[in-house]
Amino acid sequence: MKTLFIEAKANINVNSLVDKLKLPKKVGLVSAVQYLDSLKELKNHLDSKGIEATITGQVLGCNVTIPMKYKDKIDTFLFVGSRGFHPVEIARVTKKKVIVINPITRDVNEITQDEVNAIEKRKKGRVLNYLSSKNIGVLVTIKPGQENMKLALFLKDKIKDKKAYIFLGNELTEQDLINFTGINSWVNTACSRIEMNKVVNFDEIVNYLNKN
Repeated sequence: MKTLFIEAKANINVNSLVDKLKLPKKVGLVSAVQYLDSLKELKNHLDSKGIEATITGQVLGCNVTIPMKYKDKIDTFLFVGSRGFHPVEIARVTKKKVIVINPITRDVNEITQDEVNAIEKRKKGRVLNYLSSKNIGVLVTIKPGQENMKLALFLKDKIKDKKAYIFLGNELTEQDLINFTGINSWVNTACSRIEMNKVVNFDEIVNYLNKN
């Protein structure tokens, strides 16, 4: 079955919302794909007010590497979109102030350190659960762009102190995983936005081990 990927863009203007903000001299503009076209208009508006605005691009699903490239060039990120995973992850990874501008609700607020700390705490808990587990399930999706069987096979080969099993599927839900009661922890090789109990991302394990 063929899959069609169709962009759904929104025609919005958030200039009046940023006028209420006290912004530093250098800001980075970022959004999800549906609001990407509005960033150019927002940049022109901020430039006219003497603020150096840089379009840092869009966040793609679980990938926030594009804003990361600009973290040393700006003081604050302005995220156009809904409050949730994307802006919190930008704040966590870049260590920069992130202000969320929601064009639908017209709300403007800042990502708090408590939100970042909560994510860090959950990630650490999942890693510690993995380290103490004996039976590991390695999750692999067949979705184009997210499938990573090569990494899954590499992990299965490298995990020496645990029994590792590869689980392949199109949809990965928590309801599906709880049926496998013998699996103590799951290693996710797909989208890192998967937030489920006992599911740890491969990069979280690597980052934890590097820090400790």
